Amino acid sequence: MTYRIEHLELFIRETVPARFAFALGKAGRAESVPPTTSPLCHVRMVIRDDAGGETFGCAGDRLSVRWLDKRPGRETGLKRRELASLLEFAAAAYKKGGPFTSPFDFWLARHREIMAEGARREQEELTLTFASAIMERALLDGVSRLAGRPLWSMVREDRLGFQPEAVHKELAGMRAETFLPPSPVTRINIRHTIGPYDPLTAEDWPAEQRLDDGLPETVEEYVRLDGVSHFKVKITGDAAFDLARLARISDLLPYQREPVVTLDANEAYDDLDKLAQFVRRLEAEQLGLFQHIAYIEQPLSRRLSLDKSAGPALRRIGKLKPLIIDESDSSLSAFRRARLLGYAGTSHKNCKGVFKSLMSKALISHFADQGEELLLSGEDLQNLPVAPLQQDFVSVGMLGLTHCERNGHHYNFGLSMLSEKDKASATRRHRDLYTRRGDEWFLNVRDGAVECGSLQCPGFGVFDEPDWASMEPLARWIARRHPAS
Repeated sequence: MTYRIEHLELFIRETVPARFAFALGKAGRAESVPPTTSPLCHVRMVIRDDAGGETFGCAGDRLSVRWLDKRPGRETGLKRRELASLLEFAAAAYKKGGPFTSPFDFWLARHREIMAEGARREQEELTLTFASAIMERALLDGVSRLAGRPLWSMVREDRLGFQPEAVHKELAGMRAETFLPPSPVTRINIRHTIGPYDPLTAEDWPAEQRLDDGLPETVEEYVRLDGVSHFKVKITGDAAFDLARLARISDLLPYQREPVVTLDANEAYDDLDKLAQFVRRLEAEQLGLFQHIAYIEQPLSRRLSLDKSAGPALRRIGKLKPLIIDESDSSLSAFRRARLLGYAGTSHKNCKGVFKSLMSKALISHFADQGEELLLSGEDLQNLPVAPLQQDFVSVGMLGLTHCERNGHHYNFGLSMLSEKDKASATRRHRDLYTRRGDEWFLNVRDGAVECGSLQCPGFGVFDEPDWASMEPLARWIARRHPAS
């Protein structure tokens, strides 16, 4: 089958202010980071095949510039303008790519083009990966929808031209059916993120601060009302603060349900000795909690984490608890390099790329055959409805992951950011995924998990075309919200 991209547009959907402020590690006290909106960028692609079929492909993601680009002295408006410009370049690269038969080959060529242009512009690699990945998801959605098949089937049946050896030579001959599960996971445990300053119990959240919006507001309430048993705890690099907070969190864990805990440092450490001391103290002082910790995510700053000199210390710490990369996983070779230094795995995020995660999964399978135990985790705090949330669940299920970070339902108020048309479509097509509470719809978390079998529909987890009329063109939004001085 030969394909051609006929049209491509970029849109922004504004959201309502978040329910809570959220601080990343060293960002400071929560009161210094007020609740904000989360602009969602959407891609609308029109794609044709040589059989005369034509359909849309879509994708969406937050403009998470605070996470993508942590270089000091660069204000949000500047970073968003630069990201918007890079997204426009990526869209142009896809439009001029010409006809193609292999979606994988087409993606790989465009990915390399986008990465080269972004490097020329001196952008962070993570930003470049974001721009590439959002176009990739729209492409995969459109191609799968033309075939009338869910993405899962397209990958398993080798309809996308997936050739991981084009990036990793050791994967020659490996096909998806050899490393993916025999069917997608459709019941996924929610790993509830606990920010450094999120209220844990009622004593942290006095009556005058309560939202009283019908949703849980403290970790204690989420354990009791939503039955969550998987947790992702943000740590700050301040050992005294983190250990005291972890002790309180330990008291809230539902040990009768064998809780799973992961720690995320978000690049908080610049000193490997301090990291080692923290891990040893945590084991010595809180052994009960320590035994339930699955891994520690991105402890070192991205400029240090893949430095060869860090290898010996990383391997020593890794014997106590597995370490994985996240922000450092910004290139197609990063995971392979990280493994050589002693990291035990990497994270899947749709905003880093679907083919990239498939190749990471293939590498894990390849090295497992040689006796190594490596892991792929599911992360991403702010996947919001419809396209970002649903497409990431599809990827998580395809990769065979049984739990993932999924906390947009805590920091944001359900489907309140959607138009009535999009809301009606999502809740009609995906009754397993959403539930109504009062006047609004929310992610349907029961016993700490969601059922999402309905997402195995033609395309990439989005049944109906988004309500583009309810969004604003990206260029116009940037000019209005972040004009250049």
